[in-house]
Amino acid sequence: MSTTLPAVLAISGSDSSGGAGMQADLKTMLACGVFGMSAITALTAQNTTGVRSIQDTEPNILADEIDMVFEDIPPVAVKIGMVSSVDIINVIADRLTAHHATNIVLDPVMVATSGAKLISDDAIAALTGRLFGMATVVTPNIPEAEALTDTLIHDQEDMETAARRISEQYGCAALVKGGHGTEDANDVLAENDGTVTWFDGVRINNPNTHGTGCTLSSAIASYLALGDTLPKAIKHAKKYLTGALKAQLDLGHGSGPMDHFWKYR
Repeated sequence: MSTTLPAVLAISGSDSSGGAGMQADLKTMLACGVFGMSAITALTAQNTTGVRSIQDTEPNILADEIDMVFEDIPPVAVKIGMVSSVDIINVIADRLTAHHATNIVLDPVMVATSGAKLISDDAIAALTGRLFGMATVVTPNIPEAEALTDTLIHDQEDMETAARRISEQYGCAALVKGGHGTEDANDVLAENDGTVTWFDGVRINNPNTHGTGCTLSSAIASYLALGDTLPKAIKHAKKYLTGALKAQLDLGHGSGPMDHFWKYR
């Protein structure tokens, strides 16, 4: 007797320490009940204390990775993580357009928690100009939402305003994540039709948060592939992420990874 699973493609960088990036994406997809596939955008040498070196994938290799996946096991959903160059962004946009990709979840990794920019202005322009309009939802944290809207976010009203502005400007739903706020871990979704939904979250006292953004966006893509509406997919993804944080895994000397397989222990 044969079986099948919804397939989801992660387009992201590799994290050699396993807590974020492609490794977090694939672990999350497995735990959420879908078949994860990969197109690696960069190799990184990193651990919980920082990144030592990065090597971007050659654009033609990345194009082949994406094409080979779609030609054989077309994904029901796609998660896009950190993409650092204009060439890489253009290849992703071209290939996803050619293959009529659906349910695209874009985690716009642009700004570190410290406020430092992680990609160039040219890459940000390519990201917003080419990929945002293709996305079902983008998932900026507060520093990224501030950069996208050129405003400061102080409270929940500001978060909602930013989500609405991003959605209106780029034609995609926007989930502004409140994890960088001081009060709670509430997130807000603004959809293309103007609908706004708040998702309450419990702030978990856990210093090990390496890969939270990767994990949430991959979980959203997984639940979309399983047939959830976008609000329901976000609700389920937040529940999954909360459980991974509550498991209190403690590895490494810095901000460590979460337990992606917590539901099965």
